Amino acid sequence: MRISSLSQPQWMLSALENGNSQIQKLSDQLSTQQKQSLPSEDPLNASRTAALTQQQAVTAQYQQNITAVTGSLSSQETLLTSINNQVLALQDQFRSMNNASHTGAENPGYAAQISSLTDGIVSLLNSQDANGHYLFAGSNNTQPPVVKVDGQYQWQGNDQAQSVQVGQQQWIAGNTTAGTLFSSGEDGMGFLNQLSALQNSLTQTGSDASPDSETLGDLIQQSSDISDRVSSAVASIGSRQNQLTRLTNVYTDLTTANSGVLSSLQSTDTAQTTLQLQSWLQTVEYSSKAYSLMNQFSLFDEM
Repeated sequence: MRISSLSQPQWMLSALENGNSQIQKLSDQLSTQQKQSLPSEDPLNASRTAALTQQQAVTAQYQQNITAVTGSLSSQETLLTSINNQVLALQDQFRSMNNASHTGAENPGYAAQISSLTDGIVSLLNSQDANGHYLFAGSNNTQPPVVKVDGQYQWQGNDQAQSVQVGQQQWIAGNTTAGTLFSSGEDGMGFLNQLSALQNSLTQTGSDASPDSETLGDLIQQSSDISDRVSSAVASIGSRQNQLTRLTNVYTDLTTANSGVLSSLQSTDTAQTTLQLQSWLQTVEYSSKAYSLMNQFSLFDEM
């Protein structure tokens, strides 16, 4: 009489089931190159993976913001440098006009130079980005900040900073306000309006008189003050760019480190998994043979 298979040790059946389950799992890992197909297979691993993936996404957004604001600040720096050059060129004109050898016959030439430089400054102040927004208009950036009304320059921008998030609790001004750069007294565009008045006086019919030294001296001083303010704005941009560069380096290192951790959490180690699969295949093979022999065993064969 043969002993029923139902009486065989249940642990042997469990071992075979577990072995086949491990073989299937390891085969899937080699096929997909992923350590797990369902979060339930390793909840802790899945939780860590989700957290790191979220952190990578947030960091990527900060990096995009940094790239955008860095490009904008670079454009603003270039434009402000050009504005400063225009202001210094105007100062040279004032100094030349303030020379004792200056004659009224030169007035039309000076007027043309002053007009050209003034138009250049206004054009630079009304510069737009790729989206059509005016760079120096503050938050009121859908219309040109400098307009001319009834022969007078007016400022219709504002001095509100447009902050961009570049970290969890870090914001940086992505624009440069220019509303006070050319102010004189209470007139936000006072310096430009003085240039306009000077140009008109130099082109008046029959005018051969030079502006008085006091007026020219005041314009020379104002141009120096404006140049200092523009240079200060450029320095502020440089400071922000340095900060963004440091953040970029931090985020690059963080992204690289997180990518390595994610790879270790998600990706299958092919060599190690292959060895584990071979081991389980051998284990199941030996267990199957042992189980088969036990099924063939009969107590009556020994009687």
